[in-house]
Amino acid sequence: MDTMIAKKDALERLHGLRFDEKYLTIWVTSTGCTDKKDFEIRFTKGTAGKITLALEILRIAPDLCKTTTHVVELSFSWEELGIAVELLKSASVKVANPFGVLR
Repeated sequence: MDTMIAKKDALERLHGLRFDEKYLTIWVTSTGCTDKKDFEIRFTKGTAGKITLALEILRIAPDLCKTTTHVVELSFSWEELGIAVELLKSASVKVANPFGVLR
């Protein structure tokens, strides 16, 4: 069965997203084996004027486990993503990922 959870290298459907001083936290669908290493987080700088960052969260490894579908919370530090917190404070961020509810 080819579900959104099993698709690889696609923008991940998010159930939530939060930025704070230390972390980017996302909520994504899992069937039991979803982990931080399964995702690639991309920030791309925009051009001219106020700094704009485009955020893309891609699942690079599918979750092929068979437990009941549920939502998991994953946190990434700005340090591990290579993003300066000072940059985020002065930028607007556009999220490319779709948002949805667990069905």
